[in-house]
Amino acid sequence: MSPPNKKTARTLLNAPKLVVATIALMEELTQVLVSEGELVTQRRMDEHAALLKRKQRLAMDYRANIKSIAAQPELLKTLPDDAKAAIKDIARRLAFAVDSNARMLRGAVDATRQLVQNVMAMVRSEALPRQTYKNHTKAHLQLGTYSPKCKAVAFSKTI
Repeated sequence: MSPPNKKTARTLLNAPKLVVATIALMEELTQVLVSEGELVTQRRMDEHAALLKRKQRLAMDYRANIKSIAAQPELLKTLPDDAKAAIKDIARRLAFAVDSNARMLRGAVDATRQLVQNVMAMVRSEALPRQTYKNHTKAHLQLGTYSPKCKAVAFSKTI
């Protein structure tokens, strides 16, 4: 977990350790979300797996810290106003990073899904027989097809 930036660290000098740890988690999670966007847009998927594990671990730790803080509401009430402002600022930045990360991932998933659907459609069109409408009244005129309804009316030996 990375320490909070210097301005935030000065603001939270006398804050409870749980609050400081949660803010550090929020800052690191924000950085990871921004980094993930860069990795995905640059298609560096070999690095993405490690970053994804880190993001999941940070999210679980963040959720646990938020639950602990929610169980002790007096922690936030005793904080000075500048500390509360710093918390609101990092919360706003984290929310923005989460929203933009979700949009980016949704776009990447949609693009991949569309690519797979296009490939499947091309394979289907090449591999499966063509399903076309056949006019059964003219089916006997097609070469190589047999129709039990059609009966020869004339046969000419001179062709």
